[in-house]
Amino acid sequence: MATAFLPSILADASFLSSIFVPVIGWVVPIATFSFLFLYIEREDVA
Repeated sequence: MATAFLPSILADASFLSSIFVPVIGWVVPIATFSFLFLYIEREDVA
């Protein structure tokens, strides 16, 4: 039963790459760089 369920999940999830590629390529770097920029610009880092 579980082996027949897995291919249907993978077939229905073919649209996920068009969501994850922009998220990994744009959102994650923007969030990381903005956090690091705000962190290094603080007065009381330590």
